[in-house]
Amino acid sequence: MLLALLPLALATTGFDPASPAERFTGEETWTQDGAVRLWSAIERLEDPDRALFSQEEFNSGTTWPTTSEVAPWIDDCFRSRTPHSASALLHMGTYEEGATGTPILMVHGAGDNGSRSFVTLGTRLNDTGRPVYAVTFAHPHGDVFQQAEQIANAVARIRARTGAAQVDLVAHSKGGIAAAVYLAHGDDAEWGDTPTAAAYEAVGTAYRGDVRRAVFVATPLGGIDSSYRWTNNNYVSLDADTAISPASWQTYYPYGVAVPAFNEDLTAQDLLSGGAGDLFPGHRQLLRRQSHALPGAQPWLENYAYQQDWVTTYEGGYGFFSFSEGIDAAIVDGGDLITKLETRGVDPGVALFVLAGSSPLMPNGDQEWLDELFGEAWGWVLDASRADAAELAQALVDEGVISDSLTESDLDGLLSGALVLGDVSGPSDGLVFVDSASHTGALTARGASLVEARVVNLSHMDLLYASPVTGELLQEAAAADPEGWGWAEGLAQRYIDSDTLGWIEEALADAPDTTEPGDTGETGGDDTGDDIGDTDADDTEAGEDTDGGSDGGADTDGATADGGTGAGGGKGCGCSGVASGGAAPVGLSWLGLMGLVALRRRR
Repeated sequence: MLLALLPLALATTGFDPASPAERFTGEETWTQDGAVRLWSAIERLEDPDRALFSQEEFNSGTTWPTTSEVAPWIDDCFRSRTPHSASALLHMGTYEEGATGTPILMVHGAGDNGSRSFVTLGTRLNDTGRPVYAVTFAHPHGDVFQQAEQIANAVARIRARTGAAQVDLVAHSKGGIAAAVYLAHGDDAEWGDTPTAAAYEAVGTAYRGDVRRAVFVATPLGGIDSSYRWTNNNYVSLDADTAISPASWQTYYPYGVAVPAFNEDLTAQDLLSGGAGDLFPGHRQLLRRQSHALPGAQPWLENYAYQQDWVTTYEGGYGFFSFSEGIDAAIVDGGDLITKLETRGVDPGVALFVLAGSSPLMPNGDQEWLDELFGEAWGWVLDASRADAAELAQALVDEGVISDSLTESDLDGLLSGALVLGDVSGPSDGLVFVDSASHTGALTARGASLVEARVVNLSHMDLLYASPVTGELLQEAAAADPEGWGWAEGLAQRYIDSDTLGWIEEALADAPDTTEPGDTGETGGDDTGDDIGDTDADDTEAGEDTDGGSDGGADTDGATADGGTGAGGGKGCGCSGVASGGAAPVGLSWLGLMGLVALRRRR
């Protein structure tokens, strides 16, 4: 009998893991252009609870796009561009119905979705014959407790389909905090008195012993302070309707604080819950003071050190052009979740793996985004000489920010804008400090076993893509088009050397010739007959809507997301619009390149 019939498998009161709200098997399971099938099916899960779940706020920058290469069909499957957080999508691997072994659930980070984050890793794990799934949360920057409950719901649904007693989790970035919260939750858990923390204590699913292993990739286990550290990013968030990242200022004075009559209220898009809005509720829950000196206190950073009002932003008060409540106020407003998680620890029965990156050199997915977001602090790089870039690279080595010198192709990438340096005020993956992503003490307070912690020379998103196959694809692209893709040679070698996909596969490997307790041996107990495993649109038309999905045709011109959404755009995930030949077609994007991995591995 399927475990979904047992009371233990139920989540919040009323959630039925046996009955998804809707199931899609048509064009929604393909890339936006219909070239590669990413999933066999996508289901929308709906939780009837309203004590915990809410309609979180969106703006035009975080609303799901109607057509997006990096968020394919997400709005169609949610049936909304601004879905309620009681909804979540469960993506199912292309071989899910015939797969056996311990199921794997992949959990994405902030500003992302299951398709973009895991197109490469999902393909790799799918080829092992295991049932593979990914979740997409309703809000790209949503509340951690609501997302933790959706992870519990997704696990319950997977168990209902497979009959498995346990699943394995692979969680990236902010998604790892949500996963850890579920793994740590119990009747005696104390998460604080913020509204969602109190609701989660009251109705959230106590951990059910249904996770075997958990892999945390680039997860800020020790917290982040980026918004308060890199204060020039506030200039990108001055418009509440288009902001894709939170402001750390509550008020901006364009003519200086000496002219207070002229000011802009940023409380709709800041990190605090009060004020005019709350567009980024999950970010304050990740905050914690970091030990690395602020950029302004590191003069060797030169242009990077020029951060507006950096002391008053971090500590609170009036600067020359801004007022900030300071990071401590935001930590309190977020319930100091990182500290509470560290005190609580996850269930001791979960085997833990931790993967961190140490390269701040990130592939840039959007040149316009780079110019806008990094223009104040880093725009000089695009006008710098090669000698300037080499001098900066050597300074990063001398100061211990990076361990290895940048290659000549890395310098090419920096000077062209194909690569961008992220956080260089301390060793980081560009977004999360290495010591934060490696802070295993946030998980082990109750004795959970840390099997392995690994640090590799890759950036935040690259950790999800690196393998010999992806490295070779980048090498082929660089050889075919040195002018357009030559910058990728160094990155390609890092992919080959690090092979994080292989490491994750090994970490999750089932014992040979065994089945997990409760595993029925086959999945898909309540839905059968899907056409799975296709690698081009000849077998199943990507434009065919088989179950009531959107009747809009697939976007076949390779266009990227319109509107620059935080749900579909973001950091270090694409290299769109680069002309190349051979294995890298004209207009190849990062998701398209990773899609080639799917094609290559299935042939």
